[in-house]
Amino acid sequence: MLHTYIVFFYWPYMKHVTYMGKPIHKKGGINMSNIREIAERAGISIATVSRYLNDTGYVSDEAKAKIQEAIDEVGYTPNALARAIFTKNSKTIALMIPEITNPFFSQMATAVEEYSNKMGYTLFLCNTEDNKEKEAEYIEVLKSYRVAGIIASRTQCKEKYQNIQIPVVSFENHISPSVITVSSDNYNGGKIAFDHLYENGCRRILHIKGPRIFEATEMRCKGFSDAAKGKGLQIDIVEFETDFKVKMIEKNLNTIKGLENYDGIFVFNDIAAATVMKRLIENDIDIPGQIQIMGFDDSFIGELLHPSLTTIRQPIEEIGSLAVELLIRQIEGEKVPIEDRSIETKLIQRETTLKKI
Repeated sequence: MLHTYIVFFYWPYMKHVTYMGKPIHKKGGINMSNIREIAERAGISIATVSRYLNDTGYVSDEAKAKIQEAIDEVGYTPNALARAIFTKNSKTIALMIPEITNPFFSQMATAVEEYSNKMGYTLFLCNTEDNKEKEAEYIEVLKSYRVAGIIASRTQCKEKYQNIQIPVVSFENHISPSVITVSSDNYNGGKIAFDHLYENGCRRILHIKGPRIFEATEMRCKGFSDAAKGKGLQIDIVEFETDFKVKMIEKNLNTIKGLENYDGIFVFNDIAAATVMKRLIENDIDIPGQIQIMGFDDSFIGELLHPSLTTIRQPIEEIGSLAVELLIRQIEGEKVPIEDRSIETKLIQRETTLKKI
């Protein structure tokens, strides 16, 4: 039976996968006594057992059943690092995410884990906390563990991936011309957000954008701004210094004067939008009667808010599965075209904006 392990690497004390049971390797080499014991118990040749353990050739269903039964009897679990040395494919991939407590990235990690499992791969999950130094250290650790590939989500150390010599797929940020990028259509998502507020009668509109170092928030802002220009409407734009740290978001909110004077606010993600909503409600502002508000992501918190949050949906499951698919195709030797993959975003209408009449 295939098992998937999600491994959290915490800085600076890193915890790695530990496989229980009898090890197949010994001081960097293959311990043939384990394979020999399994072969004897199963009545199968050592070569066939080796092919089964390392997934390197044909093994009949009957032989597979006998080998697995013998494995269960001796309590053997294969060592992933030894298999990587032996087969050149560890069947492990890593996912770099900037913050596991961000609902969007926790949902993305779940989607990546599920699809990796389906494809026969183990997932290493690295929580960088948007720390460039941590991400760089994780890359070195993952290389030493011979991971087969990396999904880099919103990386801040692009240079580390330039000559890494293992397949990489990037989410949101462009790393280099040789790395595939998967993202939502953030530009069109921004346009959709403006059109919705405008069609609902909003004319005094504020856009709260995320840090400019992140490509996704820049594209959302550009789409929103371009749509406003198309209507000849002047909008206000305020940039926040963080995208998921609530205390910092609240601090940034304090710099906005006259928040209550707007009738429409588009916020760059759902966490920040929830924080803005909290501030408005504390000041007895009626949502959506006085101010209509929108987020971006469609993370699960949007439905839990009261009123529930209108937002732009990023198809998290589709993004995760596509990133894994593209990575594994490269790992397994396919020449995959190096081009951007952009996935459509859509409006999710809830209670923080008015229903169209």
